Amino acid sequence: MATGGRTVLGGVGGTPAGTHVLKVVSVQVDRIRPEEGLDRKRDREGHKELRDSIQQFGVLTPVTVRLAPDESGDYLLIKGQGRTLACRMLGLPEIPAVVVDDAFADNEKVQQFLVENVARLRMRPIDRAMLIARARQNGEETAEVARRFGVSSATVRRLEAQLEDAGPREVAVLKEGNVNLTLHAVIARFTEPGERGDVVAAVAPYALRPKEMQALFTALGWPQLVALGSEYALQRIALLQWACQTFVRLPVSSMSEKMRQLAAELPLEFLKSSRTGVVM
Repeated sequence: MATGGRTVLGGVGGTPAGTHVLKVVSVQVDRIRPEEGLDRKRDREGHKELRDSIQQFGVLTPVTVRLAPDESGDYLLIKGQGRTLACRMLGLPEIPAVVVDDAFADNEKVQQFLVENVARLRMRPIDRAMLIARARQNGEETAEVARRFGVSSATVRRLEAQLEDAGPREVAVLKEGNVNLTLHAVIARFTEPGERGDVVAAVAPYALRPKEMQALFTALGWPQLVALGSEYALQRIALLQWACQTFVRLPVSSMSEKMRQLAAELPLEFLKSSRTGVVM
C-alpha cells in the first residue's frame, strides 16, 4: 500500500500541467516485485556500497513502480532494483517511490523526466543536500551536480565538505529537523568528524540560532578544548551541553551580556544524573 503521497511536479513533454501529476509516496517494500525480465543479478561490491549508503543516508532517489494488473495490491518495479533489494536486506519496511500508470511508464519522455528532474522534487533541504553530497561521492562532476540540482558549484562543494564524514547518528539528528543545515555548518566548522554526531545530538534540543552557536563555541574556546585530545571528549561535550542549556534560559539581552552571565554561572565540574542521563 502506498502512503504519504505529495505532489511534486506536473506536466511532461508538452502534456498540460495537471493531466499527469507525479507523486512521491511511501510504498511497502514487501509489496514490490520486479517487472518480468528486470530481475537481474547485481555486482556484489557495488551493491554493498549502495546498501551502506542507504543505511547511512536513507533512500534519497525514489524508485519507479506501477500497480500490478492482477489486483493483488502489489507494485511492479520499473526502475530501482538495487535500492529496493538493499531496503529489503536492511529490513526497511518502506521505500519512497514514484507511482505511474501503464501508459505513463512506457513513455520515453517520462523516463527522461524522472532521470533529469528527480533532483528537483520538493524534498526537504537536508534530503536534497545529502543527495548532492552523495552524487559527488559517486564521482559525478561538480558542475554537472550543480546543473542537475539547480544550485551553484560553490554550494555543491560546501555541502560535499560539510556532509562528507557524516555518521548515521549525525544524519538521524539532521533528519529529525532540530538542527538545520546552517546550524550544522557552524558545528562542522568547529568539530572533528569523529565526535560531530555526539555534538549535534547534544545541541539539538535547544533550538539555537547559528550565530548563537558560533558565539558559544568561541566563548568556550572550543579549538583549545579539542586540542586537549579525544580523552577529554566527554568533558567538552558536557560543557557544551551545559552552555546550551544555560544560554536558552537566560533573560533576553545582548549577546555580550548573555556571555557575561554564562561565564558567571560556569560550574567547576559536571555530574551526570543517574536517573535521566542528562548533564547537569
